[in-house]
Amino acid sequence: MGSLTGIDESLQYPVARRDESIVDDYHGFKIPDPYRWLEDPDAEEVKDFVQKQAELTDSVLNKCDVRDRLREKITKLSDSPRYDAPFKRGNKYFYFHNTGLQPQSVLYVQDSLDAEAKVLLDPNTLSEDGTVAITTVSVSEDAKYLAYALSNSGSDWVTIKLMRIEDHIVEADTLSWAKFTSITWTHDSKGFFYSRYPAPKDGKAVDAGIETDSSLYHEFYYHFLGTEQSEDILCWKDPEHPKYTFSGHVTEDRQYLVMYIRENFDQVNKVYYYDLSALPEGLEGFRKSNGLLPFVKLIDRFDAQYEVVANDDSVFTFRTSKDAPKYKIVRVDIREPNNWSEVVPEAERDVLESASAANFNQMILSYLSDVKYVLQIRDLKTGSLLHQLPIEIGSVNAKSVRRDNSMVFISFTSFLTPGIIYQCNLKTETPEMKIFRETSVPGFDRSEFHVHQVFVPSKDGSTKIPMFIVAKKNIKLDGSHPCLLYGYGGFNASITPSFSVSRTVLMRHLGAVFCIANIRGGGEYGEEWHKDGALAKKQNCFDDFISASEYLISAGYTQSRKLCIEGESNGGLLIGACINQRPDLFGCALAHVGVMDMLRLHKFTIGHAGFSEYGCPEKKEEFDWLIKYSPLHNVRRPWEQDPDKPSQYPSTLLLTADHDDRVVPLHSLKLLATMQYVLCTSLENSPQTNPILGRIECKAGHGAGRPTQKMIDEAADCYGFMAKMLGASWIE
Repeated sequence: MGSLTGIDESLQYPVARRDESIVDDYHGFKIPDPYRWLEDPDAEEVKDFVQKQAELTDSVLNKCDVRDRLREKITKLSDSPRYDAPFKRGNKYFYFHNTGLQPQSVLYVQDSLDAEAKVLLDPNTLSEDGTVAITTVSVSEDAKYLAYALSNSGSDWVTIKLMRIEDHIVEADTLSWAKFTSITWTHDSKGFFYSRYPAPKDGKAVDAGIETDSSLYHEFYYHFLGTEQSEDILCWKDPEHPKYTFSGHVTEDRQYLVMYIRENFDQVNKVYYYDLSALPEGLEGFRKSNGLLPFVKLIDRFDAQYEVVANDDSVFTFRTSKDAPKYKIVRVDIREPNNWSEVVPEAERDVLESASAANFNQMILSYLSDVKYVLQIRDLKTGSLLHQLPIEIGSVNAKSVRRDNSMVFISFTSFLTPGIIYQCNLKTETPEMKIFRETSVPGFDRSEFHVHQVFVPSKDGSTKIPMFIVAKKNIKLDGSHPCLLYGYGGFNASITPSFSVSRTVLMRHLGAVFCIANIRGGGEYGEEWHKDGALAKKQNCFDDFISASEYLISAGYTQSRKLCIEGESNGGLLIGACINQRPDLFGCALAHVGVMDMLRLHKFTIGHAGFSEYGCPEKKEEFDWLIKYSPLHNVRRPWEQDPDKPSQYPSTLLLTADHDDRVVPLHSLKLLATMQYVLCTSLENSPQTNPILGRIECKAGHGAGRPTQKMIDEAADCYGFMAKMLGASWIE
């Protein structure tokens, strides 16, 4: 395995107190939890543990000789302008732009696509360190007001503010305790709908993002401009189902408010609607009522995903997974809710990833075909195919489209394409994808690299696992290359090709091969692919990732001691499980914000929403699934498991952040303490010489909203560590 090359002294790990009295009983099984005390982020003992771990990690990272070169090169290549696709509201256009190294992207406004663009909202002026981020923006239909949500230090909690667009005056309106919220205006521009949780009781002061209490009792509100939050209309709540979350939008014809209800992270939802024209005095009149909005329950069961594409009066078009794990387009007249018709049937192999109405009577469908995007223009009413838009292998990561507009903007990226915004006029006889803006990275030459997709047999040989392999052209398959393998495999999320400055630097200057394994549990082949890697079948994710690793070695791309694996969130769980199950297979492991304690995940913040993916440990059958792979509960000394084949854990870096309120830091901290104890400090002269370290970021969360410099620093630390552990040398 990888070794701490060039660092002669053995590491002195901080001694973490073990409380052997903490033992839980799960269905007759006694499960010790000696580091339960690490669950309290406010405890001085926890802060001391974090500080000592940070000092140890810094001492190692300071000896990773290519780290500074990585930071310098990544910084240089990141310093190029980046744009998001523009969107139109009223008679104005809006878009986000980053000049290169700005901490956060800035929102601009212009009167036309050719007019001078002016800064509308610069989040970089809201904090000295760039840790205040815009998470959501919504412009009123008359383009007079901007509602925007701000997150501090990467937390899921946001505060909603309001700006007058004409003179950039920030109004007094301030909406607190919002989380997992959309912002949708009524067409009279008098206010908007949003979602929030109840404020902490008893005036409890909370640093939002550090608390670990469960997020329960979501509520759906309407806010009138110029009023206090206490006067907002409570439109919906469901105290009998405290885990439900609510989001809504107003249809483009102004008539209906559509509300989606979810219980967890599973891709299923209920659909309720309310006819806003039924309010004779509007929402102002309803404010006098003490009741909730009388929504009509169109879909009142969690059996599939339903997403409104468009409506013509009472006839609604949906994208759905109902009886279609790869999704299809259906239609229903909500006055006859039992009579559904199919508009575009489910494809045999490709997954209908999104659908948007455009150009009045058309829709743009985005398909995933073997993890590659396909764009189609279809007739909205008949579903017939009109055009297929030409697009290379890569990802459509955003579309700016409205039904009342024929002009569409499409954001595209790939492993070798930093970013292109295409402009497409659907009015033309044959719509063309014209480049509107393109990101250029100085010094990056895509012709130096090659992208290859392979299909790796699963452990039992029944399934082909797609994997992208990106490397410099014409490399020798002699096992000599450092290799970074990334995976996720969960929550129906598809990991598609995208450009990464830092990984490009690894390929160019460390001679590395970069790979993505599209393992089961993701959404790359639809809901069946997802379910084959969830609940009782979660082990398939780990087996698929291990099979991909073994392929890279057998095909000559790399060897075990030069193979680094990386994953984030559910992908962090993937890394934790794989190094437990096959510590001999990897030279280095990078686990970001991972779900590591599968028995207590549901007790903190939004962790209970993971039941649909992982199961609930309070149920005997599901506990049996979880205990077999939970990273915290399966740390073993590999040299004792197989004495005839001495091995150790790979060099491991567990990454978390103090304001991560999605997967709270205690997961990584408890696993870190456990690994250091079991593998290192509990033994004299332990065979575990590869380092087990933690990197705890301050004023950061689960990943969203991180300022540019924090992302650069993390990449330099991670890949500097990787290079040192794999023995990779710098190539000019």
